[in-house]
Amino acid sequence: MRPDLPPTIHKILGNNNIIIVVADGYRASQEDQQGHYLADLAMTLADQLHCYAVINTKYKKEIMDLSNITAVKSRPKVRDTFLLQIKKFKDEIAGNGLLPLILFFQVNTDCDTLQEMLLFGYGQGERGSSEAPHSPTISPSLLSKIRIAASDQHLQTAVATVDSPLCGRERAHINQLFRQKQCLEGYYDPEVRSLLISVRPDLVNQQQTAISIAQMLAPAFAQFSQAMSLVRNIDIDNIDTTSPKDLEFIFRLQGESRYADLLRESYIEELAVSIERNGLLHPLVLLKKDDGRYKILCGFRRYQALKRIHRTSVEAKVYQESDFSSEDFFNISLAENTKRRNLNPLEIGNFLESASVSLGLNNAQLADQFGGMLGIGKPGQKVSHSTIHKYRKVNQIRLRGESPEIISDMINEKLQFSVASETLAPMKDSKERDALYLHIIRPFAPNRPQLAKIITLLEGMATNLQTALSLKPVQQALTKAAKSAQPAAVLLKQLSKKKDTEGANRLADFESRVEQIRRTYFGELASKRDFNISPPSPMNDAEFIINIRIKKGETQATLQRLQSALEENDLFAEQPKKAPA
Repeated sequence: MRPDLPPTIHKILGNNNIIIVVADGYRASQEDQQGHYLADLAMTLADQLHCYAVINTKYKKEIMDLSNITAVKSRPKVRDTFLLQIKKFKDEIAGNGLLPLILFFQVNTDCDTLQEMLLFGYGQGERGSSEAPHSPTISPSLLSKIRIAASDQHLQTAVATVDSPLCGRERAHINQLFRQKQCLEGYYDPEVRSLLISVRPDLVNQQQTAISIAQMLAPAFAQFSQAMSLVRNIDIDNIDTTSPKDLEFIFRLQGESRYADLLRESYIEELAVSIERNGLLHPLVLLKKDDGRYKILCGFRRYQALKRIHRTSVEAKVYQESDFSSEDFFNISLAENTKRRNLNPLEIGNFLESASVSLGLNNAQLADQFGGMLGIGKPGQKVSHSTIHKYRKVNQIRLRGESPEIISDMINEKLQFSVASETLAPMKDSKERDALYLHIIRPFAPNRPQLAKIITLLEGMATNLQTALSLKPVQQALTKAAKSAQPAAVLLKQLSKKKDTEGANRLADFESRVEQIRRTYFGELASKRDFNISPPSPMNDAEFIINIRIKKGETQATLQRLQSALEENDLFAEQPKKAPA
């Protein structure tokens, strides 16, 4: 059983020349025995035929008869959501070189014809008669073929009599939408063929029965559908780009305001100018979603450019979302994008992240599946999972909204991927990462060995890089390096000097503290042979080596002095404690 249809005007996109229209598809509550399920019939039929459809389930016929063109056109909002949608679908079909066939469905309210399951009206009347004018909307020969096809599906049909109100010949009737020149400006199109189909009430008073009738009608009308080509013109407003699911395959970066250069406005503007001058050289690649609308597989920037120059339609290669697997679509999107322009590292990372989430692949599987097509890693060698990890790690900085300058410079090829992935991305603190990039990497452009030495020197001066960079000696070194022709080399030299000076000062201070302890606990005349402490090793600053001389017969007294010296003096403190009186 279908769920209750929401009260709206349903607009369904199709792949062929048929349009199904229901002007009165309002379904009353299940308690109302007079309610019908014509909308369910139409929705099922549209789904079976993969055709266009405009179905009203919002307005009751008593409130507004949408089959009356005059009544609808007086209400601009309803006209635009109902009649205009029919026209737009018709234009799209015609724009792709097909002849539109519109099927208007309604419930048969003529009690005299209840014996027939379906009653067809094609605007027939009496030629030359003002009371019953003949205004045909389909040829009798085509109507005859449609009736035979319906009969083959065991559906009983008849043609409405000339005096029947179910002929659909009145000038204001929706069946005449494209036949009357003076009815609505811009709608007249004699190429359009339409047919009014009145369904016997008992066939739509139960949902399952209505669906069964649709399933019988589908093979009958399928004989008269003309499939659109793979590449076609579509209404650009039918492309969705708002939800994350709609952007599933768009790994070209877009629409993130926290990165100033991410949209590449100049590129979009240049592309728009090119399209306006030379036309669209490469069609978009779209997926027709299960709800009948489209999402972009390839060509998001072309779509942005087309919207900028206010194009209403676009040439596109259209695939059915159900035709291929998600893995196939990732491969198609990757092939389409890489053949026109190389991806930047962030776009590669974005693609890998999206593919991992959608397909459930780990880094090793991503490397096997997409590594070769992405063109990453060393030439002639298989892409490793660690390489995949690096791209995803850098992309995580973008996803978390951190380090905008780093992301922007990577996109604009001002920052090497190796530096970003191996030095910056592993840093967990974004402030520390930004400080290193803005104060060292961006202004001085050190090579990787220089950068490694600079980081080591800075880490030896403070608990973190951000604090080290704020120290006055470091600021002085940065200022001096910025004025030189080889700033990275000069900065490294200056920091080494600062480090050496600082080390010498620390050593002198340490030796002074040791001497004070020696004189206090071992006497004024004690030498280093009597007591000495070696400074900590650079590899292990939490370890000291103590040398002590013990004379025969003085072991216990010497050890007691040593114990007092250690207990009363913190060797790891920056300044020694005062010796006891």
